[in-house]
This record gives sequence, C-alpha cells and structure tokens, in this order.
Amino acid sequence: MVGKNTGNLLFTNAVWNQIEGPKERVSFDFDPDKLNERLNALVIPAANWLSPTVDFGHMAGLVERLTIPVVLIGLGAQDIGYSGAINIPEGTARLVKAVAERSISISARGEYSKQILNSLGVRNVTVTGCPSLYHDFRRFSPPPSKPRIRVDRGLIHSTRYSATYVPFARTDSVNRQLFRFACSKQLDILYQSEPEEMALLAGFTVAEDIDDRMRGLLREIYDARDWDSLVKYWQEHGKVYYDVGAWSNSLDAYDYVLGTRLHGTIMALNSGVPAMLVHHDSRTREMAEFAAIPSISADQLRLNSSSVEAMFRKADLDQYYQRREENRTKYRTFLTAQGFAPSV
Repeated sequence: MVGKNTGNLLFTNAVWNQIEGPKERVSFDFDPDKLNERLNALVIPAANWLSPTVDFGHMAGLVERLTIPVVLIGLGAQDIGYSGAINIPEGTARLVKAVAERSISISARGEYSKQILNSLGVRNVTVTGCPSLYHDFRRFSPPPSKPRIRVDRGLIHSTRYSATYVPFARTDSVNRQLFRFACSKQLDILYQSEPEEMALLAGFTVAEDIDDRMRGLLREIYDARDWDSLVKYWQEHGKVYYDVGAWSNSLDAYDYVLGTRLHGTIMALNSGVPAMLVHHDSRTREMAEFAAIPSISADQLRLNSSSVEAMFRKADLDQYYQRREENRTKYRTFLTAQGFAPSV
C-alpha cells in the first residue's frame, strides 16, 4: 500500500497536490499504449532510485514505449558517502535515459544526485530537492529558531526494515542507538518501515504469535529487559500513520522530533514542530545540505538528555524556512517549464 515505507506518502501526496488540473493515478505496471492515447504526460514521483540494489529495467521498458512527455520528480542517489562510484544497474540507467529523452529536465534531490545522473550521460537535470519540502501538511507558524525543548516530550524515529536481519540487532549503529534511546527513555517512536512493530500495532499479528528467535532479536534491538515490557512499550509509545493529515496533527503532542528519517523530519518541520535529522548516508546528507534541514551527522550524535537539549539550542530553524522559500521558487519554475500549472 505504501511501498513498505509510510514516508512515501509524503512525496507522492505532495506531487499530486502541486500540479493543477485533471489527474489520474496509474500503477507501475501501466499500459504504455493506453497512456499514449489518453494522457498528455506521465509524472513519476521518485525516491532514492539511483542505487545499486534496485534495477528499474521493467519500468524502463514501459517508458521506452511512451510517446508522451515523462516528468521524473525528486530522483535521488543512495550511497554511504559521496563516493561518486555507485554501481547503477543497467535497467535503472535505461530508465533515466528514457525519461531524459522525453522530458525537458529531470528533477534531482541534490547536487550529488545530479552528479550521478551526469555520469550516466544525462545532462538535462534540475536540482529541486524532494517535493515534500514544499508541501504544507497543515497551516502552521514556524517554531522558534533555537527552541528550548523538554527531552521527555520528544518523538524519535529510526530506520530499519525486517528484524530478521541479525547483524542489525547485534552491531552498534546510529539506528540501533535511537531504538534503544527511545525505549530506555520511554519516548514515543515513529515507525515507517518496521514490519514487525507495524503489524502488531495494526492488529495483523499478536505478540503471542511471535516466535522465540524473533523475540530475542527484537529485545536486542531495543535492549529491552524482557519481552512483556517491550510489547508494553510498543503499545504505549509506538506510532504509525497512513494518513498525512493525521500524522501532521499528531505532532502537536511533541516539543521536538529527532532521528534518521528524512520524511519524518520534513513532516515535523512542515507542521511547525522543531526537528533534527541525523544524516547517515548520501541521501540524508544531500537533502540536509540542499534544504538547510537542521541536522547532525551520525558520527557526532550523542544520545543523552543534555546533548539532545543542546542540539536544539544550537539549531538554526530559521535557515530551513528561509531556504525553503528560495528553493520553492526553483521548484515552481521547474514545474512551469514542464508545461504544468503549479500550485506550490
């Protein structure tokens, strides 16, 4: 429903609302001939698709059959650092080249993503950031630039997929540190892609049905003293949202939002709540630099009450909102150049 990550709701919802006029949704298995007959253009909200782990060859084959314009918005690179040496699969390279041939310009998340596209021979690239940056999820007033926060009134987010990946539980990482910090402080935690916790909170599974091996791995991730206390923590503090409006409104309960999730951070900032992104790869670092998102590198993060308070005292939230308006103009110009009537 959400591509295994509720963060996808933000940029897809943003693009849908940022382009005026009649629209329809199509799946990734669209029929190119039918689209050629009835549509004026195909708009594809993208994510960190410039990655060695996913091959978009199937979509490339469909786009190559299109005769209508194709607009790719918010394409990003996924890399540990800024190596410039991502091994892009052949199918993904075909996709971006096919889009480039059918588009005035491709929207990239930052200069690093643009560099990777250039290395593939794609030159018609405009850096716009992620479209979610320019979407107000509700009416809000920006928070103070250097907010004073109460540590016990925070929402934490981290990044994990299935807990079956044993090294995550048994190797120190910034993401594991965030899970443990949230649990030890009994802070609310936002889930976007963690299937075990999300299934339990949605009622698709019950704690009693989780086997001993999985229980052990989950306890290691959270450094929980026992299974029952961990389940109680999830039930009392776990948060999952499948509606962007409900997600945005829920943030009134918090003084701050902190973690490694890009869209969890953007949702907070664009709802008027102080937030800090822990950047840990090229994708999060690139967006933090481009959009002036308040951020700290994973290497510098220290998770204790005094350090979290100090982080926000040293923040410059005003810079984010100022940069947002500057970049919004660039994004609006990009959409207009594609022939759209932008509402951003």
